[in-house]
Amino acid sequence: MTEVSKVVAPNPGPYTGPGTNTWLVDAGPVVVVIDPGPDDDSHLAALDRRLAGKQVGVVLVTHGHPDHLPLAQRFAESHQASVQRYPQLQDGDAIRAGTLSITALYTPGHSHDHLCFLLPPDGAVFSGDLILGRGSSMVTYPEGDVAAYLRSLDRLAALQPRMLFPGHWDPVMDAMAKIEEYRAHRLEREAQVLAEVRRGGGTAAELTRRVYGRLDDELMLAAEMTLRAHLRKLVDDGEVRENGDVFEASVQ
Repeated sequence: MTEVSKVVAPNPGPYTGPGTNTWLVDAGPVVVVIDPGPDDDSHLAALDRRLAGKQVGVVLVTHGHPDHLPLAQRFAESHQASVQRYPQLQDGDAIRAGTLSITALYTPGHSHDHLCFLLPPDGAVFSGDLILGRGSSMVTYPEGDVAAYLRSLDRLAALQPRMLFPGHWDPVMDAMAKIEEYRAHRLEREAQVLAEVRRGGGTAAELTRRVYGRLDDELMLAAEMTLRAHLRKLVDDGEVRENGDVFEASVQ
């Protein structure tokens, strides 16, 4: 089993949990670093301490969100390593570093540029924000794409991974159960949104209040962006139509 450890960035919050996980993967003579995280001096110092002089083979980034990407270039330059991410990496590309060959998986939905990274011998996947160690991943309009997100979950399930190393929270030891949990949650939310639209049309803000109830302002904004992403899929599927700012059921 490949040795994997993590250093958690000091950016805890409602959307990042305890902070972003930077994963260090032992590749024999070198270390593969996944998701260096926010551009934070203390996190850079913590990574350097953990590496203790070991050579970095490559820096991989799951996606370009500000809690995953910004430190990558500065960290890589300080270790004479390259940064690899989408679109340089495409689905199925092999990244060779030290004793490892890691496979890039194009898994859009949470973001358009999202990659997961597969360690084939271990059946382990670094899942970024496609699947987290706790809670659910945000799929928010306009960047998030629910249809693409569901296809990405299916893409991952087809590989039948054993474990997941997510972008936030702890490793997932039963990968297939977690993938199905995430798929069921997203489909349940879609059904809930469609049922609410069929009960009566409304604007995205009105439907958000009806679906989610009372939330604080920050969470309500995220909830509305999530609901808009679901509405976009339902419109594309022909289940919902737009009438100005109002969303109505296409078929009662």
